[in-house]
Amino acid sequence: MSGDMKTSQSPDVGGSNQSSSRLATGVAGPDQPLDAATVAQLTAVALRLAMEVSVLRDRLRTHELLLAQHGLLSSDAVNDFTVPVAEQQQRDAASRALIESLAKAIGPA
Repeated sequence: MSGDMKTSQSPDVGGSNQSSSRLATGVAGPDQPLDAATVAQLTAVALRLAMEVSVLRDRLRTHELLLAQHGLLSSDAVNDFTVPVAEQQQRDAASRALIESLAKAIGPA
């Protein structure tokens, strides 16, 4: 049930985002080491994302198993699903909101 879903990809989810631009234009660059606070902030963001992914993966798998047990949905239906445009727009907005939230945790650029 963890196969690739057919979804329309948003163009560079983070690239056109103002918060992502702030991250890209921050003080530290390839030739400038990150200070300790920045490393700690990035580590906190990475751990937050990892925890979120883990919880969501477990809950999603539980839903898929329950639906399959009750004969309401097969794993093929999930894998073959094509996301409607309006739904994809909502997902993209939620992704942007998450990126902005994480950018705030890193701090101003």
